[in-house]
Amino acid sequence: MPAADDRYGRAGTLVLGVGNILYRDEGVGVAAAAALAARRFPGVDVLDGGTLGLSLFSEVEGRDSLLLFDAVAGSGEPPGTVLVFGPEVVCKGFQLCLSAHQLGVSELLATAALAGQAPRRVLAVTMVPASLELGFGLTAVAEEALAGMVARGAGVLADWGVIDRA
Repeated sequence: MPAADDRYGRAGTLVLGVGNILYRDEGVGVAAAAALAARRFPGVDVLDGGTLGLSLFSEVEGRDSLLLFDAVAGSGEPPGTVLVFGPEVVCKGFQLCLSAHQLGVSELLATAALAGQAPRRVLAVTMVPASLELGFGLTAVAEEALAGMVARGAGVLADWGVIDRA
């Protein structure tokens, strides 16, 4: 059952894809969010957050739930591996070096918490990139793993009771 709309008339749940599409697989979070948006789940807003970081405060504040899609570098896992990080990692400044915009996401969530407007639930579904080199478009490894990343995100939404389990 989707959470009620917030005071701004927005869905209670936000799916936020972050990343820089100009650095190959660094844009996988944006691609995952776009793929999930195409499924049009009621009660879920999906946004391409790019590299906006703290500028996304007005989109995040007051939401019940926040699901982030992002690339995660430095995990030691092979490229294409999908990993899920809970609030202990996402909200506390990321203990791993996730990406070039990481500090923006961390600051965004810290600001929302200080304002008393942080989402009650926060998770990040991430993928280990094969390439972060300058260039447009995901690598074949990321393209192949993208459907699994999106399915994992939909699974999180189902676990939260925001969407029906497929």
